[in-house]
Amino acid sequence: MLAVLASNAVAPVGVLFLGWSPSVLFGVFVAEVAAVLWWTLVKIPFAAKRPNNGIGDGDRLFGPLQAKRGGVSLPGPLPECYPRNVPTLLIAAFLLVPLELAIAFVVFGLTDPVVTDEVAGQILLGGASVFVGRGVETVTGYFAAGGYRDHSARSVLLPPFKLLFAAGLLMFVVGPFAVELENDVFLVILVGLKFLYDLRALQLERSEKRGVFYRLYGSEETEIEPVPVEEPKRAPTYRTTPARAVALTDAVSQSLRYTVTSGVLWCYGVAAALVFFGAWAFALAPLGIAAAFGTLRGVSRYLASGPVEFRSYGDVLVAHDALLDEPQARLERDAVTDVSVSADAVDRLFGTETVRFETGVDTSPDVGLTVPDPEEARTDDANANHPMTIPHVEDAAAVLDAFKRETGAETETATEAAPEPAASGNGD
Repeated sequence: MLAVLASNAVAPVGVLFLGWSPSVLFGVFVAEVAAVLWWTLVKIPFAAKRPNNGIGDGDRLFGPLQAKRGGVSLPGPLPECYPRNVPTLLIAAFLLVPLELAIAFVVFGLTDPVVTDEVAGQILLGGASVFVGRGVETVTGYFAAGGYRDHSARSVLLPPFKLLFAAGLLMFVVGPFAVELENDVFLVILVGLKFLYDLRALQLERSEKRGVFYRLYGSEETEIEPVPVEEPKRAPTYRTTPARAVALTDAVSQSLRYTVTSGVLWCYGVAAALVFFGAWAFALAPLGIAAAFGTLRGVSRYLASGPVEFRSYGDVLVAHDALLDEPQARLERDAVTDVSVSADAVDRLFGTETVRFETGVDTSPDVGLTVPDPEEARTDDANANHPMTIPHVEDAAAVLDAFKRETGAETETATEAAPEPAASGNGD
């Protein structure tokens, strides 16, 4: 609270004691939006909760990354950072943050500000003070006090949206009047309204009340508390992992395929049109965009299966990420409803096969007009029996046999009930 009060004290001190004009005041509001956005980007990698609006298995670009469990330890006092937050970080850094800054500057321009060298210097001074205040708030409340444990990467994005709405509304509605009148009392009232908004936002964060933003977007209370995937304590009866050469080839193949089977395809069309009109240099820009998306898809694909070791315990199959040293999913044998063995282009090249276990579970994310109350929000389904794919195995029959094999605690009936491959063939 002290950090919030300190950062908000910049505006009234500037108006009352430094003679700030409306242009300086609104410029500092824009600087505060920029500061909050910056510190939001710093927060996102360390948010420990899982997002309540999962991207879903169908998203080839971000789905595999957001589904990752486990974190990476960093040196020093910093907490773990989580690969599942990378999609939100990329979307925020390259789309949401530029969009919000553009909106803030447009609204600032609508106030018809008069920016001289003196005004610009005052804006920089006020913006730097707000930046430091928000930074202290981040270090103390988010890192030192463990606030990162209560947030997901998605819920961290809520404060910038709310701040942009409040500051933008103030500048848009009363900005022209403030610039025209240049009345200190009017400016103090404006600063007071902004200050009351921040106090109210802080109060809502610490209470059980849910405003409009929280019902439409959610909050840290509605995000998912991570639950570890349970892995049997005994030694697995069978292990398999894709060979590195196969996994890398698969990642490159999927990278190229993504650029011609998704919305990225327009980049090639634009590049071809530019080349046709002789703008060879400009054609590199859309090709660079296509390469960036393709690279992201390839990295996402490799991390989804390349370092993953599939461990069979007879009645349970566990996918364990060797890089993160964290189990990713588990599948009980009795939950399997169908088994298929197929071979895509990479499998045919290396003589491997891909095994798919179906469970009939719907893995698509929940969609609703409003976010449910915290007590009704869905919990982590870490140990649910979702479908599982084991890619690029050298001997699919050995995988199926290991998953059917009984253990000492199992009965003959359970062994007889194990699923047989329902279909096999070559597919892409």
